[in-house]
Formats: sequence, C-alpha cells, structure tokens
Amino acid sequence: MNKFFWNGFCFVAIIVALIIYACANRGYPQGGEKDETPPQVVKEVPESFSTNFKGKQIDIYFDEYVQLKDINKKFVMSPPMKKKARVSLRGKYVRVTFQDSLKPNTTYTLDFADAIVDNNEGNPLGFYRYVFSTGPQLDSMELGGQVIDMETQLPVLGATVMFYQNTADSVPLTDLPSYVAKTDSAGMFRVTNIKNDTYRVLAIDDARGNYLFVPSETKVGFVDSLVQTISFPTTVYDTIHPDTTVIEGRRTKKGVEFKVLSKDTVIRRDFTMFGPTNLFIPMFDEEKTLLYLVDEARKERERLDFTFSVPAEHQLKVRLLGLHLLDKVDQDDWYIEERSAGRDTVQLWIKDSLVYKVDSLVAEASYLRTDSLGKRVLLADTIKFYYKDKPDPKGKRKKEQDSIPAIKFMEISAGVGSTMDLNKSITLEFDRPIVEDGLKNIQLFEMVDSVLTPVDFKLKHDSLKIRRYYLEKEWKPETEYQLSIDSMGIYSIYGLYNNKLEKSFKTKAIEDYGSIIVNVKEATTPIILQLYQGDKEIKVLEERTIKGNGKVVFDYLGEGTYMIRAIIDRNGNGKWDTGNYLKHLQPEEVKYLPTEIKLKKNFDVEQDFDMSKTYKREDPSKKKNTEGDKKRNRTNR
Repeated sequence: MNKFFWNGFCFVAIIVALIIYACANRGYPQGGEKDETPPQVVKEVPESFSTNFKGKQIDIYFDEYVQLKDINKKFVMSPPMKKKARVSLRGKYVRVTFQDSLKPNTTYTLDFADAIVDNNEGNPLGFYRYVFSTGPQLDSMELGGQVIDMETQLPVLGATVMFYQNTADSVPLTDLPSYVAKTDSAGMFRVTNIKNDTYRVLAIDDARGNYLFVPSETKVGFVDSLVQTISFPTTVYDTIHPDTTVIEGRRTKKGVEFKVLSKDTVIRRDFTMFGPTNLFIPMFDEEKTLLYLVDEARKERERLDFTFSVPAEHQLKVRLLGLHLLDKVDQDDWYIEERSAGRDTVQLWIKDSLVYKVDSLVAEASYLRTDSLGKRVLLADTIKFYYKDKPDPKGKRKKEQDSIPAIKFMEISAGVGSTMDLNKSITLEFDRPIVEDGLKNIQLFEMVDSVLTPVDFKLKHDSLKIRRYYLEKEWKPETEYQLSIDSMGIYSIYGLYNNKLEKSFKTKAIEDYGSIIVNVKEATTPIILQLYQGDKEIKVLEERTIKGNGKVVFDYLGEGTYMIRAIIDRNGNGKWDTGNYLKHLQPEEVKYLPTEIKLKKNFDVEQDFDMSKTYKREDPSKKKNTEGDKKRNRTNR
C-alpha cells in the first residue's frame, strides 16, 4: 500500500466518520428562511364575477391553511343586509353564508380587506375582494376618496363610508345605505361595482355596527354636494424594451468595434376610468345638544353638586323642602353658586349652618331639560341629599378626649414653585368660600439689598370658580420674592382659619426666554393661532387671535420644541366650531404647520404660515416608529 493510497484512504475515512457523527447526534433543527409568501386563492365556488347567482353560500379555497384576523371588523358586504353574512373558517377554505335574502338584479361585493392571513407567519392575502351579481349583468361604477378627522387632521381608520341612492337628508338616520365601504390606515376608501347613479355620501364611526347615523352621538362626516358617478376613457403610454437586439460592427484604427443597436417600443393602452375617486370627507363630533341632569350628590356636608350632560344654560334653581326649614331659612339666599368653565358642573355652597348641619335634606330643583321633541323645557324635580360624618377610627376618639384636639385649618393652594415666569400670575385657591375681608392680610415681599421689602400687587377674582384668586404683579427679572399669609389671616364662611403660608421664589432672567414670531399670510377670515406641544395628546400652551394678515408673537417661551396650528375662525367667535350634518354645516378648518420649531434660550424664531396652502400633518404614531427605526439602525451599525 503506497503513501498516496494510504493518505487518500485516511481522508475518505475521516469524511465518513464525520457524516456518521452528524447523523448520530440529533441537535435542534435549524429554521429555514422566514415564510413571507401570502396565501394564494386557488379556487372560488362559484367564481368571482359570476352572474345570475342563486346560492346561499360562497367558498374560497387557498393553497395553504389560513386564519381570519379581525374578520368581524374588517369584512364588509356591499350592499349591506339586515342580517349580516357569516364568515367561517374551514381549514384551507373560507365560507361565506348569507343569512338574509339577496336583492334581485344587484351586484354584491365581499371585501375582506387584509383579514385573511396564512396559518404560520400571519402573512396577509392582501385586499381581497369577491364580486357577484344576482342578475345577468355586473355593475361597474366605483367611488373613492379619503376620510380625515377635521380637528386632528389625521386619517380615520375603520370609518364606515355609506352611499345612498335615496338622497333625502334624513335617510341615514332611518335606512340602510345602498353601498358601504371601510377606510384603511391611510383613511382611504373605495367602493366598486355600484350602479351608475347620484349618491349622498356620509362617513360615520359605526360603533353599533347597524349602519345608522345617530345625530350628536355618532362621529360623522359628509360630502357637501351629491355625487354623480362618471366613467371616461383614458390612455396610458408604456415604454418597453425590445426582445431582440442588432449588433453593428465597424473597422477602426484599433480594430473592429461592435455597437449594440436597440430601439424602445412605445405601447398604447386604453382604459375606462371610473369615479370620482378623490372625494374628501372631513369627520367630526357634532356638538351634543341633549340637556339633562346626569348626577346630583352631597360629597361634603356644606356642598350640593349638580352635573349636567352638556355645557349649557340650564337655569338651575334649588328650593329647600321640609316643614322644619321653611320658616327658618331665607329661600332666596341660602347658598353660594360656583360653576365650572363649561357650566356643566354646579356646586352650591350652603351658607346657613341650620341647613348644612342637617344630615338629610330634601330640595326641589328646577332646571332646563331636553324633551322628546328636542326642545328645552323647565322641569321640577324633588331630590334627597344625605350626608353622614365618617366614623372615627377605633380608639382615636378616646385618645382625643384625653388630649388637646388638633386645630383644623382651611387649606390654601398657592400655584408657585421655586422659580416664577415673568409673564405669569400666582393662583391662590381655597378649599372653602372665604370672607374677602381677610385678603388684605396677603403680603408680597421683594428682596431689595438683601432685605425683604413689601411691594404692591393686584388680586383678581375668578368669575366662575369663586374660591380662586389671581395675584398679578409686574415681576422684575432675576429677583427674589416671598409670598406670605399669616396664620388666622383669612377665614372661610364656615369659620375655619388658614395656617401660616410662606412661599419663597425667584424670577427667571430675560435671557432664559425666546420668542416665536408667526407671519400669517393669505388670511381671509379671523385666525386663531395656537402654540402647542405633544403629538397624540396635544397640550395647547397659548393662543392668539388675528383678524387677518399680520404678525403674531409668542414670547416668554422656554427652550424646547414647539408646534403651531391655525383655526380658520369663519364666524369670528374666537373658538373652534364643529359641524352639523342635518344643518349642512361643515366644521371650521384646522391647519397644522408641519414644522417643528426648536427654540433656544435668548433666540427669536420667525415662521411663515400661509393660510391659502394645504398642509398635511404627519401621523404621530408613524413618526415615532420612523424615529425608532433610525435609532435601531444606528445601534446596528
């Protein structure tokens, strides 16, 4: 056996041994490439686009096992039926069973959106749509467009868009639509295979799933005018490369050079287009108009609370009942009224101790309420209020009897921290209505040459929240101040005094602030400019109103990122007004400037805002995903 034979034999033996070892050792199986192929439709029974359909069900077969994802939300049958079609999964096929009678000579579409996915990786089939007709012909017209939330200027996902051949205004409140469609994540919708006709188009947030619009309760949007379907021929020209080439040769000093000669071919394609497919639907919440008393309560001994359904003038008046009170209490002056900013919450502070010391009170409340005809009428209601003091913890009462009882003080909230903005006031809020004579005991000191010196200020009373006051002062920059209220200086109408209050703070420097100057252009109505921060949860920091073109200054701003939006205040009432479907009133337009203004200390930024332009607001959720992807990419590198 020579050397070369022996070396070859050893090499083969090693290879065989490695193979046997690999087969004998069963490790964990290695996964292959991720399946990204969506399921494919292999058969439809009957086939899509069939006519003269008479059956009760449709079966759709796939090349693999599938799942139904959010089918109840995504599946849409158009025209809709009172009893919705049932979609069931049968392994490698999906069955649609009709539970109501189909209309004669009608084209139906079954839109599954992306609800059909494969069983392993959840790859969606895509926007699958099945079409059939109960008559001899298929309708071919279509409509499409986009639904946008008017206040946020973001696409509305899952809105139900309804199309009515009966164009009366009240039809969406009582009848099923002629056709329906759903919006995707971009707010886009498309309804196909509909009749050539004129339609009223409406979009709602159909939480009940009954295709009916409930005014002031359902989010709604509508196209201003009736929509007529159209079709028109169009031509598309495509450039294609030839299948064959020609090679041309020619002699040069360097030899023979070859050149490939080819000529592109222009192909004309004729189509029929259907539409319009650019319908724009601004969606909004109608102003709630049903007025009624939601709740009444006595959360504190001295206070009665009334909560109404909507902010409105309700003309609330409360009169005490009970023989033990009628002769002893002035019915016209037994409480102080306090209201919320929206006037939907009312608190009555009982002034007379003869009343609030009674555990059980009976009162007659009269207020406006919406009746069955939609009119506001005065209603009188008898209400019982009950309050009982909370029992003391076990042993606490006895312990207090053997010791000096703790003094109970009136609580004061002072809205100031360690630093104070130069353009802000101090908010003082008391937990009970106070006797205003005690406000003279509030003192403000300014540090002058290391000595706290008393300075003047103004107190402003809140017009609605009677327990709130604003301390206003023209602050000096980079200056130390102290707010002081001596104990027993202020007392409530119930005889409770305040504990001592001292708040020391320092004002900021002028250099700590920046300004944003907005140049409003092409404004034809009054404009409300709002400076805000945040994406999903918008926090409006300040707002300014301008009657037309001009400059708007937001000053005393700290370092940070700011954004601006504009309300087109067409009626000039200084606030954003929503729309109303039955009154054919669209909401006021809101424009979001798609520019983040990054402001630094001691800097001014000037920004143009053209009201004649259409601005597209970026979806905050997609924006965050993009930033996350960028961060991951940087990490991977």
